[in-house]
Amino acid sequence: MEVSNIFKCTANEVDIIPDIILEELNISYEEANNDAYNIAILSKALKEHNGKEYCRLPFCHTVEAEAFGSIVIFNQRVGNRIGKYSTHEINSIEDILKMDLSKGRISKVLKAVRILKESGETVILDVTGPISIATSIMDSNLFYRAIRKDREKVDKLLDIIEESIVEFILEGVKEGVDIISFADPTGTIDIVGPNIYKEISGKSTYRILKEVEGKLQDTIIHLCGKTSTSLESIGLLDSEKINVEGENYFEMIENIRKERKDIKFIGHWCLKLDKLNNVLIALKTI
Repeated sequence: MEVSNIFKCTANEVDIIPDIILEELNISYEEANNDAYNIAILSKALKEHNGKEYCRLPFCHTVEAEAFGSIVIFNQRVGNRIGKYSTHEINSIEDILKMDLSKGRISKVLKAVRILKESGETVILDVTGPISIATSIMDSNLFYRAIRKDREKVDKLLDIIEESIVEFILEGVKEGVDIISFADPTGTIDIVGPNIYKEISGKSTYRILKEVEGKLQDTIIHLCGKTSTSLESIGLLDSEKINVEGENYFEMIENIRKERKDIKFIGHWCLKLDKLNNVLIALKTI
């Protein structure tokens, strides 16, 4: 598969939370991001507001970076963003520690999953990929400079990030998450280029998938279309078209989860988009 054939998603990257929902819940936007109960009730309110069949959380892709020490600016209008990186020097990469899932906002997200599951909700947990996390705990220029000048430190950093992502995914599985939505928006082949993707980015994501694939229980991982097609383009995934009944894309995923316990990964599409046909793309690691 050529880089030009990588999936092109037309969905909005940032979901804006309407003022009226926060007003009705009587909570601030920051409270909605930092308290487990409020995360849960906002996720449920968004589900109802958008006419969806599932609750989805967290509300941004900064949770993991924050768990690595970056400072997040909460902004309801444009989405949360990194205000201060956790590291500013190549040599300090070695000081970065694995995420602690028992502390901070990431622990609140996992607790919110538990609250939602205990109330009978279907839950999608968004998980960010390794390169997007790496470039959220340090400036992207520093990261790519380190690839050229100190590859060993970068490899050690990615080892820590990968281990943390695996633990986050498996903790979500433990809490009963139905679907893990995995995306690495700044780490796909069209962004980093074929060489870095084949040597670093793609392999990093692949190691994560291999580590969790036998431990997912009833959870299925939906790979962002750009991520899954990038992996297939370098020969790390095989894809198979499967006909599945369902009124919409989510219902199709739920049906395949029940019918095919052997399928652990699906992709080549976007959870924010509906399907015009009843075909899912099942994926297997090679």
